[in-house]
Amino acid sequence: MARKDPRAGRREEAPARSGKRGGMFTGMLIGLVIGLVAAAGLAWYFNLGTDGLKAKDAGQSSEKPEILARPIPETDDPEPTPPPAPAAAPAKKTESQAAASTTAKPRVDYTFYGILPGDKPAKPIEPPKSKETWWLQVAALKNPADADKLKARLALLGLEVSTQKVEGGGLPLYRVRVGPYKREDDALGDLDTLAENNFEPRLFKEPVKP
Repeated sequence: MARKDPRAGRREEAPARSGKRGGMFTGMLIGLVIGLVAAAGLAWYFNLGTDGLKAKDAGQSSEKPEILARPIPETDDPEPTPPPAPAAAPAKKTESQAAASTTAKPRVDYTFYGILPGDKPAKPIEPPKSKETWWLQVAALKNPADADKLKARLALLGLEVSTQKVEGGGLPLYRVRVGPYKREDDALGDLDTLAENNFEPRLFKEPVKP
């Protein structure tokens, strides 16, 4: 029986091992390429998604001011009617009405108690009229010029002075008098004033002429 050459077997195993090594390298290369492609696709997908979200957010933010800036559309609803004004206060009485009310006749009470004489208001008691006047006679002079001078001096004292012509013993006399006074007390007050200025008047009274 012939022997196999061990070298020939080694030669046949060498090409088989080299073929296995080449296939593994090719598979690894293909897997690497596929992984890179898949990684690139995923990266592109995520980048596209984030860019789309940013663009969407930017679009929404840019649209918000436009929505706020839009004017409120006018509606066809009628404007609300204002509430009715309160009723005006009654006008004041005119001057003619007020005058008429003041000049209205007083109402007469014809009841039993109203016609009693004791219910009528009593008339005010008027003071009695003076029937006499009072005078202060300062002098009785014959010369009318002297009477006028004395009258001027008394007038400077703030007194009411007058002259009166009378007949005495067939000769005219000119009385210089202060007054008249309705009360004796008033005359006595001016009497003191004349006495302080070295005059000696005489107090007398006369009846009031009707």
